[in-house]
Amino acid sequence: MQRFSKVRRAFGLMLLATLPVAGCTSAQDLGQLLTRPEGNARALPVAQPSRRFSAEAPATLLVIGDSLSDGFGMLLIQRAQARGLHLRVVNRGRNSTGLSRGDFYDWPGNFSQMLAATRPDFTVAHFGSNDMQSIRTAEGTVPFQTEAWDSAYKARASGIVAEAAQAGTLFYMLGPAPDRNTNLNAHLDHINPLLAQAAQENGGIYFPLEPHASGEGFTWVPTTQLGDQTLTIRSGDGSHFTIRGYQMVADLVLDDLVRRFPSLAPAPEQLTFIALQ
Repeated sequence: MQRFSKVRRAFGLMLLATLPVAGCTSAQDLGQLLTRPEGNARALPVAQPSRRFSAEAPATLLVIGDSLSDGFGMLLIQRAQARGLHLRVVNRGRNSTGLSRGDFYDWPGNFSQMLAATRPDFTVAHFGSNDMQSIRTAEGTVPFQTEAWDSAYKARASGIVAEAAQAGTLFYMLGPAPDRNTNLNAHLDHINPLLAQAAQENGGIYFPLEPHASGEGFTWVPTTQLGDQTLTIRSGDGSHFTIRGYQMVADLVLDDLVRRFPSLAPAPEQLTFIALQ
């Protein structure tokens, strides 16, 4: 999948700027408002950090995956800085990559090297958008849309999460949002449960984007509603996010991290959270 070049160029101009939303809502409030509970939603339990973070000893967050990861990674850098978090973000998202074509880019192998080099406290990953094809292995090819493909794909994702857990890294597996292309959308809907199982069965966190970027029944939508405001969160190519969309996801992830690890924030952030189903 080709990188949404106009959005990427815009990032360079806006990386250190705030992104105000029209009206009375600021961009810095975007993540917390989207995670505010409604009705009978319950708060998630707070996880205990393995160590305290500070300005002198910040946490490291590694971002891996495809071009959408690259976009999320750039806004995770910007939002962590804007919020003054004790967090260093290392963005290793790579265009046109995924888990299917290890002959093109070997994510399991490269992730092992990244773990050793960066020693991250947290890892955020997005896969799937380039994986609608047969899986290439050293033993041969696993045909797409077969049970063997499902098993092989889940195994690759599971291996990455398990290695992160063994290294003491908390792994966030982002569940892909819908795509405007009908075939790719069906593929992403199909692999979301595989990615969820890979994360949950190996000590990671499955973090679905569907609740925040989907219509009914996993359908593509270009906008989301925030109070009386309609925000455009998906790009014109039907696959990537806009700057505001990448920011939304970045703030949602950072909100969850601060909830689990309060020492990431320079001062307690008064946020209320809902469980992502």
